[in-house]
Amino acid sequence: MPPKINFTPDSRRDIGSGYEKAWEAGRIDLATLGTTDLRYEFFEYPVDFTVDGHAFLSAARPPLIDIMFSLGRSMKSLRTVGTAKIDFTENTYVIQLQLVGDRVQFTSTRGVPTPHPNCPFDEYVSEAQSFITAGVEYLEHHYPALARNPAMSSLRELAGI
Repeated sequence: MPPKINFTPDSRRDIGSGYEKAWEAGRIDLATLGTTDLRYEFFEYPVDFTVDGHAFLSAARPPLIDIMFSLGRSMKSLRTVGTAKIDFTENTYVIQLQLVGDRVQFTSTRGVPTPHPNCPFDEYVSEAQSFITAGVEYLEHHYPALARNPAMSSLRELAGI
């Protein structure tokens, strides 16, 4: 069973609570907003992430840009050192990935069944790239100024899209 990673847009959670007044007043320029702010304060959407039938995320609400960067880094790390992790600033949850032959094995700080969920490396990369592509396209379609933000270019480069 191939991995599945998807998100559900939710415009009620586009703007972090600390930015609402500035957003409403038109003082936020998404083209120039810093990467850190984009990764942790905007676009908190439900994300589902399942591997081998195990739900590592089920309607969790991480910031979309942050999870996209985490997936991009995980692909790069798996290629270079054979291990990676996806962690979340809002809590202590960590998903660990390890390349075993041509398969990615998944574990987490919340425990997983034995044998550990796994999938072919190429399927993980394909699904992660599809997720990032869908996220970038959705955000830039709804917020065209994001297409000019250097963080989005960095994300595309990291993900190889």
